[in-house]
Amino acid sequence: MIVAVVALALAGQPARPPLLDQRRIDLLQFEVRLPEALSPVERARAIATFAADTRTIRACPDAAKIAARYKSDRIFSGTLTSRPNVPYAALPAPIRAELATVPTGHATRPYGSGRELRVLIACSALKVAPNAASQGTI
Repeated sequence: MIVAVVALALAGQPARPPLLDQRRIDLLQFEVRLPEALSPVERARAIATFAADTRTIRACPDAAKIAARYKSDRIFSGTLTSRPNVPYAALPAPIRAELATVPTGHATRPYGSGRELRVLIACSALKVAPNAASQGTI
């Protein structure tokens, strides 16, 4: 009888909203710009080169070595952008899905437009901010 009353009382209460995803991640974005004057064959070769080079990345400093080589060899014009402490929930769902498929320190598959290609590298595993455990719903 008491169990039935407790179940009935709980059934009448609204569901508690889920806690927001408090996880954070340190990312490195490696982006290259392709020249407009490339033929379709040259563009395909450039994309294949970038994809092959970024597949060798095993830690964030590896991206800097590749970028330095590109600069010295004048292969690509590009940038490295450090994005520390990014809220994981703020990333677009396709990016989160892609990051979930690669180990920490490895690059995602290249993505972008016809002119720019980029990869993301998770420089850290997902982490929860130190004060996030004390943040809940009221």
